[in-house]
Amino acid sequence: MSADEVLRRGRDGTTVDLVFEPGGGSLPAAALLVLRTLAVLLAVGVVFVPFAVLVVMVAVIIGATLVAAVTVCGALWASAALLLWPFAASTELRSVRRIQFAPAEAPAELRVVRGARAGAWIPVSSGLRRVQLDETVEEPYEGDTEPAVRTLDITVVVATGDDGRPHRAPKDTDADALQRALEDLFGPAGVPVLRRTERRVRPKPRPSSGGWVYGGSGSANSGGGFSGGG
Repeated sequence: MSADEVLRRGRDGTTVDLVFEPGGGSLPAAALLVLRTLAVLLAVGVVFVPFAVLVVMVAVIIGATLVAAVTVCGALWASAALLLWPFAASTELRSVRRIQFAPAEAPAELRVVRGARAGAWIPVSSGLRRVQLDETVEEPYEGDTEPAVRTLDITVVVATGDDGRPHRAPKDTDADALQRALEDLFGPAGVPVLRRTERRVRPKPRPSSGGWVYGGSGSANSGGGFSGGG
């Protein structure tokens, strides 16, 4: 994937955005909460289906009506969703979606954009400590026909402590191009862009242990045999 998909101009053209997730700050908080509620209801429903079917079957067998059993399952589903929703919504609203830098040509300020709001602008010179790129390359083992797999994590260390955790870049992001773009953007401000690459060989699958093993203590043809009396 092109580095332009990760580091790109903002919607109004006045900022450069380091994008971790789509959206962020563009929808009202209420809309995000509604979307998260629907997602939680769907997820809980998918997990709950096998249990609900079992409960309905048992309830009908012991004499309850089908309507009553389904109503009870629906109430349990709604209760589970209501209990989980605040945690899911809180995670959504606190999730860092992007970091904006302005002005776009020579950034002097930055702000962290979360699920439903953007933080305050802070100076790049004193607020941005470094940008870290951690690349992992998993090479194929000898005889493996699958290509190498590359993953790239981006960590932006901000003095205010608003972020600092790694964010996974989209699959197949061009790490070289992204590093050059970040260096061109932050070089004049003296902000270091560090890169670390770890290479490892993909583990070779262990052969299956299926099939009959001849001999041994569990074999009918083991050396001791069967000895009769007399």
